[in-house]
Amino acid sequence: MSKAVLTEYQVNIPYPVPQELVIAHVSDLHERICDDVLRLLSRVKPDFIVVTGDTFERYDNRPQYDFEHRPVKRLIINAIHYTNYLLTMLQSRKKKPNSENSYNFLRKAARIAPVYLSLGNHEQLLRDEDYAFLQENGIVLLDNASVTIRYKGCEIDLGGISTWDYEEFIEAYKAQKGFKLLLCHNPQFYVDNLTDSDIALTLSGHTHGGQVRIGKKGRGFFVPGQSLFGKYAHGSFFDNRLIVSAGCSNTVACPRFGNPRELVVIRLKGNANEHV
Repeated sequence: MSKAVLTEYQVNIPYPVPQELVIAHVSDLHERICDDVLRLLSRVKPDFIVVTGDTFERYDNRPQYDFEHRPVKRLIINAIHYTNYLLTMLQSRKKKPNSENSYNFLRKAARIAPVYLSLGNHEQLLRDEDYAFLQENGIVLLDNASVTIRYKGCEIDLGGISTWDYEEFIEAYKAQKGFKLLLCHNPQFYVDNLTDSDIALTLSGHTHGGQVRIGKKGRGFFVPGQSLFGKYAHGSFFDNRLIVSAGCSNTVACPRFGNPRELVVIRLKGNANEHV
């Protein structure tokens, strides 16, 4: 895999933030080795770390789409999926997904700063040992749940939405007052459902940056959930209220092009005199 880069965003919010908060955003580990991302985390020294899904490979590894009336698309998607699966199996053991890689990453990350983790579409079947590991290492799982955290005098309602059975949670979360920071694996959910909400900041992944990008501001070629040249593959949108990571790993056999793996860092500032 190519070397990971550090991408920083300055985000200002209309809530009381007495001091600058540094938030590290990790996404899409997919059980790969990401030691370079750990080195970046050590250098940044964030106040806390958020992980926005697809940390583990815990799902039915077959295409799950509604293709009843679209046989051509079904053929194409299945051909891509199984070709990639075959090529992945031919990779060296070091490059293949392995749960120990994610365990090792999270264990070391938790020694750098507190870690809060939400789930992605690859994590519908978490194992008992996964839950035990998270608890033993003090990693907070936000599975359709939120928690109030306080850093540097700033109070944050940190929520994590799953990619299924989220309706009841998200409605309750939207109704809460104060500074809300949402971990939402798929940015398309935010685009479709949350742009008119008062959620101050949403962090997403899922897109892998579109795999191939032409030019510094080019759109990703293939964006999961958005098809070809999707708009929300990587970067900051809606006046810095949605930030999408290109992810920390490369999960397909086709290499990235113009689209480095990345660690996202948000430097959060607010109005220390604001009352909400």
